[in-house]
Amino acid sequence: MGLEIKHIIVFLLAIIPAVVWLYLFLRKHHENKWVVAAIFIGGMIAARLILVYQGYWDETINLVFFKVNPVDFRANLATLFSESPQLALFLSFIGVGVMEEFLKFWIMKIIGHRFFKSIDDVIEFAIISALGFAFLENIIYFSNQWGNLSTGSFFVFAIFRVTIVTMVHVLCSGLLGYYFGMSYFASPMLKIQHMKKKSHPVLQFLKRVLHLKKSAVYHDEMLVIGLFSAMFLHAIYDFVLTINITLIGIPLHIPIMLLYFFGGFWYLNRLLKKKEYNLKLGLVGTSIMPKEDFRKLLDEIQEIKEKMKEGK
Repeated sequence: MGLEIKHIIVFLLAIIPAVVWLYLFLRKHHENKWVVAAIFIGGMIAARLILVYQGYWDETINLVFFKVNPVDFRANLATLFSESPQLALFLSFIGVGVMEEFLKFWIMKIIGHRFFKSIDDVIEFAIISALGFAFLENIIYFSNQWGNLSTGSFFVFAIFRVTIVTMVHVLCSGLLGYYFGMSYFASPMLKIQHMKKKSHPVLQFLKRVLHLKKSAVYHDEMLVIGLFSAMFLHAIYDFVLTINITLIGIPLHIPIMLLYFFGGFWYLNRLLKKKEYNLKLGLVGTSIMPKEDFRKLLDEIQEIKEKMKEGK
């Protein structure tokens, strides 16, 4: 009976906040419920894959014909940078960020790529994947800590995980989703930015000197920026929580946690409200919106803006 109650409480502590987070980010957007469920489960699978990998760091896997020793990169980094333990620690968190962010992103992309119609679709799907990841991770952490902490300490720990830690996952994945969306819709986004008179001197140089397609370079640039930004953002958070630094008597991790939580929520909502990210760019080039019609639409918008400026 005790075990049943434990599992029910742990499940509720993990699922209720996940549903609340889903509501907060999707309440104004109507995504396909089956796709949302599939990506959420995909995020759970990503978390499980990482936990399985970590669980075998100190063991040898016997595959009948040969044996495999999974690499514990943390131990390797500690040995390599033995004279600089803080650097080794930070690089180990970079490694964790690489694994977590890439797996969440990769599974989301596999499941959701056919349903990308706009940049905010990509951001939302990335957030959903992160919530699935955090949900399973929270269940495992809650189960492991059950009985090891007092009732009060356990619920403080649970609140910390379902708010701050979940927001870190959501922020990093949402940021990567934004940049991946920009790369996925590189061609129409460049047209929109050209209309706004945003220059890209580096892209122009590469196009002129190396004869590279501008949209292809922009695609790769956005994807690389997104991956590195998400990984470093994740690593910085984990690193700050492990070091003992105070500023004017306040531990550094407290303002950092508040910044990630409130700043992350504000930033992602700001992205989802931007009109150009809501444009159904996935329809460009289809019978619904041929490329010619899209160009005409941009030209018309530009003319309207110029006339409004002249009227002022």
